Amino acid sequence: FRFKKPDEGQAFYQKERRTTAFIAIFILILIFDTIVLRTIDPERLVEPDETSKDWMIEVSMFEQTDTMSEELSTNEILETSIDVVLSEYEYLQSVSLIVQCSDEDEPTEVSSDEVTARTDLSTVDGMPADKDESGSCLEGTEDDLVLTWTFLDASSVELNQTDKTQSEVLQLFETGKTGTGTWNAEIELQVVTAGGISAIDNGEQVTVTWIISTFEIDLKSN
Repeated sequence: FRFKKPDEGQAFYQKERRTTAFIAIFILILIFDTIVLRTIDPERLVEPDETSKDWMIEVSMFEQTDTMSEELSTNEILETSIDVVLSEYEYLQSVSLIVQCSDEDEPTEVSSDEVTARTDLSTVDGMPADKDESGSCLEGTEDDLVLTWTFLDASSVELNQTDKTQSEVLQLFETGKTGTGTWNAEIELQVVTAGGISAIDNGEQVTVTWIISTFEIDLKSN
């Protein structure tokens, strides 16, 4: 038998063909870089949220109220609660608890019936401070006991923001995202008379109102 030598001319042709293909691919890459990549707007490659812009902020205010009223006798307790839930662009401005009562039996400054409000905010996000306050049921007064928690005053934020990303603008309102959860309170009535325990003063009508103040923002880029 004998060995067959490879065709030297054919090997040279294959080598030239590979070189030509490599050069052609290189030229196509250059054309792609010149024509295609350079026509792409670099800002389109960045998430819109991370693009610094000038922003105009529109604010819409809302108020939610929940009221209940019961006749309470001495040392009787009224339990009340409200749930605070926020949408994506909604923020909490404040929560107020208003207790109203009117002592119509023996209303004097030294013998007026009293109410005490005690809150339990252990399940509220942000852990606002619990309050334990008392007030007198003086006849003719509007709000005998008012408890308020403030989270974010919308007017404290400049509505025209310059050179910020959307995330940076939303960060200005971050404190308004706390306060969600269930707000609980107990309202207790204490009957007070000038002569001590009196059968003619058995209790009072007690009205409790929750007021939830929120606002929504709408961001418009300039």
